[in-house]
Amino acid sequence: MKAILGRLSELGLREISKLLTAAGAEGVLEVDGPEGRARVMFRRGHLAGEVSPALVTAYSTRNGTYCFRPGEAGAGAEWLPQEEFFARLDAQAKAAKQSAEASGLGTGEGASDPLAELRDSLAEIPIPGGGVRVLIAAADPRPYRALIPEWRQRGWEVVLGDTPRWPDPPVPRLVVVHLPTTATLAGQDEIWLALVKRAAAQRPLVPVIWVGAMGDPWLRHQAVLAGVEFMIPAPVGEAGETARWFREDLTLLSDRLLSRHAPGAESDAEAFRDFFLALHVDADPAEVRASLLRFAGTFFARGVLLEVRDTMFESVGGYGFTLVGRGHVSRGVAPLEDVVVERCSVRLDAYPEEGSAAMAKALGAQGGLDRAEVFPILAGGECQAIFLGDRPVVEVGGTEVLAGVLARSGSHLGL
Repeated sequence: MKAILGRLSELGLREISKLLTAAGAEGVLEVDGPEGRARVMFRRGHLAGEVSPALVTAYSTRNGTYCFRPGEAGAGAEWLPQEEFFARLDAQAKAAKQSAEASGLGTGEGASDPLAELRDSLAEIPIPGGGVRVLIAAADPRPYRALIPEWRQRGWEVVLGDTPRWPDPPVPRLVVVHLPTTATLAGQDEIWLALVKRAAAQRPLVPVIWVGAMGDPWLRHQAVLAGVEFMIPAPVGEAGETARWFREDLTLLSDRLLSRHAPGAESDAEAFRDFFLALHVDADPAEVRASLLRFAGTFFARGVLLEVRDTMFESVGGYGFTLVGRGHVSRGVAPLEDVVVERCSVRLDAYPEEGSAAMAKALGAQGGLDRAEVFPILAGGECQAIFLGDRPVVEVGGTEVLAGVLARSGSHLGL
């Protein structure tokens, strides 16, 4: 494995440590931050290194760069468990902040701002206003023709079509789905829902605004399950006050969703994924599966990797479950099949209880499954395996990071 380089603004020290510990990696992490350079050594889930001002500043501000060099970490150092090492870092960061405030450097006139130079340099970088692509799939595209010139003035590229077809690359940043009237929708609802699911399966996900078909409770429910973020009624016509209100509403909603989902230089999920894959570029498949399960253990108290086979989902590793032999779940279980077909994660509590009960029995889950979630593991665009996580660890927060790592790991599992 070669050295791995990156920016702390994309992946902080604690996140890097979590991935290195999950992989059981050994080597030296070199940090170059505002206060100078520092080194942290990793070996079998333990860390060693001086908790210096340079390391504390880089850790607390997430400012600087890192380079992990695999190899022998050396001997003679004080090795600490991961959490104990970061407890010392947290204590030093807190003490430094209190000392700065007590001496009047943290606030007030003439305060020292270690990030001022960074902000000044960033302010000199021009930020492009364009680059936003919006897909409008509308059975009746007429209400949108008056909207397109205004959106193009905002720098948005608009792809307008009268069928629910996913466009050629690049991937859109927003999708507007305007369904046909109820009279002409019969038998077509699944193809419109498929477009929504395709948008929700992207990483990062593409938000969807759903227009029309508000009178069908079943279809509304399916749209919400598929991943729609906002629903509004269809406009009555192309002209008049109500049509103008519709265009204004849609523009404001689109702007809000684009702002909320605006990508940075690199999202946390992408940074985690890329670091994980770089760590395991030359690893044995069994090592990758073990690392993946250890990493998933920071998100779910129980988990299992299931290979997708012709007649079953067969376990190839797990933790927390009492599996009999390799363990398997028969094909045809709705939530698992949806993950395979749609290639996006699902929550089991969105499905009837019978499916969860069958999986709990197959996995030896005493007491049933609790807030379980299922994720696809892709290889070449196909779902090769799935991960079922149960009993989420509340402190960790969302599972977007785990979903990103899982989605790109299929070709490394040796299945």
